[in-house]
Amino acid sequence: MRKMLVAVTVLLMAGCAQVRDISGGEKDATGPVLLGSDPPNGSVRFIGDRFTLRFDERVQVERPRNGLLVSPPLDPPPTIQVSGAREVEVRLRAPLQPNTTYTFAIGEAVKDLTEGNRSAGEDYVMSTGDALDSLFVQGTVRHAFTTLPQEDVLVMLLPENDTASFTSGRPAFATRSRKDGSFRLSHLPAGRFRLVALRDLNANYRFDLPAEEIAFLPDAVMPASAADTTARPFALNLFQEASPMQRLLEATVTDDRALRITLARPAERIELRDVQRTGGVLSWHAQWGARRDSVLLWPSDTSALELGRYEVSTEEGVLDTIRYRPLRPMPYALTLTQLPVRTSDRVEGLFRASRPLAALDTARISVALDSVDLPFNASIDTSDRRMLRVRADLDPDQQARLTVLPKALRDIYNGSHDTLRFTIGGFDVKSTGTLRVTVEGAPTIQGPMLLELLDAQGLVVRRTTLVGTEPVTWEKLTPGNHSLRLIGDTDGNGRWDPGSWAAQREPERVWVNTEPVNVRAAWDLGITWKLAAE
Repeated sequence: MRKMLVAVTVLLMAGCAQVRDISGGEKDATGPVLLGSDPPNGSVRFIGDRFTLRFDERVQVERPRNGLLVSPPLDPPPTIQVSGAREVEVRLRAPLQPNTTYTFAIGEAVKDLTEGNRSAGEDYVMSTGDALDSLFVQGTVRHAFTTLPQEDVLVMLLPENDTASFTSGRPAFATRSRKDGSFRLSHLPAGRFRLVALRDLNANYRFDLPAEEIAFLPDAVMPASAADTTARPFALNLFQEASPMQRLLEATVTDDRALRITLARPAERIELRDVQRTGGVLSWHAQWGARRDSVLLWPSDTSALELGRYEVSTEEGVLDTIRYRPLRPMPYALTLTQLPVRTSDRVEGLFRASRPLAALDTARISVALDSVDLPFNASIDTSDRRMLRVRADLDPDQQARLTVLPKALRDIYNGSHDTLRFTIGGFDVKSTGTLRVTVEGAPTIQGPMLLELLDAQGLVVRRTTLVGTEPVTWEKLTPGNHSLRLIGDTDGNGRWDPGSWAAQREPERVWVNTEPVNVRAAWDLGITWKLAAE
């Protein structure tokens, strides 16, 4: 007996010494599965005001207003609630139309009780007529500029000649795009429809907010049958419209005392007028962003600016009246940031100052190679007074030391800097690569085709206009992964432009090469980009 007690004690101690997590098996990653319904899924001659859905596990309802998508929509929408541990009841609050097939997409509203997995892809279909409609429309929603797939976008069908419902009514049929951007509108009747998409921010099936993104096809579409082997998927390119009127979106003061203004749309010019100032001269130096919808305005005099009120206007008229209120003291020293130089055959240093430059004293600047001073040329860019260029008499593969002594540069507020030192040069043909690109299958459009080369961060490093089928050659490229983008610049303004629903103008087309382009040092790489046939 004593031996048995010792043995049991040893076993208990061994078990206590091993600490393990409690395991309930693998985590459930699937959503509830629809097992049945009452009336049955696919019923015809439906005359009731409710139906019940039975699932394979305990369920809960979440976001019923946005999660339950009915096609064609019902107004008011149905209510959906849990009626049993594994059952959900949908009650209809609007009359059903005769001889109509209804689809209830429940996947976003129902999820399991334990892990919260949604019942994705589960639909309930019934008809008030003698048969279910069986036609379909399918395709993909992608962003018009990035071409990336767009998830959870409302895709709708409108009657062919009904354009008002998109902004003030209800669609005929609706569904949502999946994670890969794909969509499918099923159980459709025969007919001709307008196909549109909407990033519905207020869940009312209408394009009625300026920030909502949209897509549409200019021509009517016809639903296809399963037997139609020629049916093709439709491509919807999602975009946000340019603001129909100019507005001031934001006005803030940077630490270096520039007034940063963001506009709703590009502008040609901008003016500020102090409505409280009498006497004195105050001017603003404008530094525009690439799309001309943002601008840095540098005041010529920073004294007493906080006392004024400034009327902002563009060529479209007065936009608003603002205050000039810095949040922090202005940095004491002027700073220089060295920028990469990619295209110059000469040895050049390119620098951006933290504030616009007013004066340059080249006697306080030197360029030295192995302690020997070299001739150089330094200048302030007249088109961008924050930019300093320094060119030196160097061989391409040589590196020199650039020294900028205090007071060599003076900004518009009479600020200067401490001693600054940089290295310029070091350009070696063997350290860069060459890329030759041939684009095949480019469509003929009104306006130029812009070919862009982007670096790994998505910044445009080269841009050119395609000329027929001639290959494009870019030399002296920094090694690394790049990508290609092609823009159909139909209006010829040198940038991508979104579309307009009111004008029925689609966004300018963009093609992105999904294959990375690896530029290597001392390599001459030639690639052929074949655009997919439309």
